[in-house]
Amino acid sequence: MGVNGKIIERYGNLVKEEVLELMHDKILPNTFVLEAPEPFPGYFGYYNDIPTEAKPLYVYFVLKRLYTLEEVTRAYQNIKKYFPSKRMHAAAGTITIYNETYDVLRIRHLDSYDEIAALQSRFQEEGFEFAKKPGRKIGGKAIIRIKKFFILDEKEEGIFFDMVELDHAYFVLPRFLKWMEFEDITKKVKYNWDKSTFDAAMAHYHNNLDITDMVRIYNPKITIDYIKAIRDKYLERIK
Repeated sequence: MGVNGKIIERYGNLVKEEVLELMHDKILPNTFVLEAPEPFPGYFGYYNDIPTEAKPLYVYFVLKRLYTLEEVTRAYQNIKKYFPSKRMHAAAGTITIYNETYDVLRIRHLDSYDEIAALQSRFQEEGFEFAKKPGRKIGGKAIIRIKKFFILDEKEEGIFFDMVELDHAYFVLPRFLKWMEFEDITKKVKYNWDKSTFDAAMAHYHNNLDITDMVRIYNPKITIDYIKAIRDKYLERIK
């Protein structure tokens, strides 16, 4: 439990960079689907710490148009009632790759690749239309923005642990960072610290009329002392 038992639920966004690859198999014909084979590129021990069986980690269904948060939430609520993977999660977002931006559904926690086409069909039944598979090769570094509901356990003031993704933690920033500035500070922290086995992303949540900016840290062995040490390294470099 958090500070004085403080659990907060907020709506916000997460922004991160990942290398995406175009999927060709296990998807509905002529649909545009991308996969992140290494979803936490900043954490270099990732593949040593996860099970080795093949399963999709982060999959992105590219949509024909922008769907509202209400449309995505209602569809997801209907589908998860009977979908085999009980932990399956869908969220709306965008990806920007090669200066083109696409509306997507970010999919997590599928049990096997065989579930991808079935899940696409369920979203089609809910009225979603998918973009057609591009005629050219698409893949590489992408900026990903996910619309997200946070359920956070405030361990200390300004330090949160995610109650859904248990290997994620957050610390509050004193001000907003533009993406390039965030990238630069993250590189400086990593290159000048011998404990930099973490992946970082930008995040924020809305609280009444205010926005709280945060950094999301991924590490499967994360502790409060570790997240505080990372926070201090970032704050040293934020002017």
